[in-house]
Amino acid sequence: MIERFVYSRLLFSFVIVALFFSCGTPKKNTPETAAKDSRNVSLPDFSSIQTPDVFAYSCGDSLQFSAYVTPDSSWLFLPDTTVKVSAVGSGSGARYEGNRYLYWSKGNEAILQKPTGSFMTCQTVKQEKAKAAARIRGVDFLALGQEPGWRLEITNGQQIRYIGNYGQDTVYASTTKPDINKEQSRKTYTVQAKDHTLSIIITDTPCTDVMSGVKFPSTVQVTIDGTTYSGCGESLEH
Repeated sequence: MIERFVYSRLLFSFVIVALFFSCGTPKKNTPETAAKDSRNVSLPDFSSIQTPDVFAYSCGDSLQFSAYVTPDSSWLFLPDTTVKVSAVGSGSGARYEGNRYLYWSKGNEAILQKPTGSFMTCQTVKQEKAKAAARIRGVDFLALGQEPGWRLEITNGQQIRYIGNYGQDTVYASTTKPDINKEQSRKTYTVQAKDHTLSIIITDTPCTDVMSGVKFPSTVQVTIDGTTYSGCGESLEH
């Protein structure tokens, strides 16, 4: 009887101690928790970001990502999440940390550390810079042309933005429903902006940018106020 009583008291004490530690010990910030927290972060409006502040990276065959860099922080746009990292002191290059992520850039190289896995060494991909910035801004279709340089951005349900003559001319217009010709694999937009008439023809014909040599899946023809420019384009929709 005495032994049974002692055993019961010891068992009771063990349960109390176990409950104390389980209630009082904070939950460990595991890599899975950090990744979940980063996905739940509230994203700001990126519609006005500038292309020079965006960098596209390739980390070998394992990962491609982009970064939007500001003086005090950076946003990392990864395949499975978007995370904000804050600037920290560094003797060389620019270093950012947050949510157990590390982004350290210097020149055309960067180091990326995720909550799981080892350090990855990444290289900038300059020809992807414009597409990365447009995608972050929420653009659905991007087209580029040369001589003179121009850029066209179509955001479905919102606006068409044409920037011509090496950035000196900008035309905004509300996005309209395109005329689609399935037999010719062609899509045509005709819009009227303030003091400008804009016609856009997108054809599913492969195109190579004459300046960068980058290949695009579509050929684009833009006619503004009677003058026609030719270039290449690509859908950025996921």
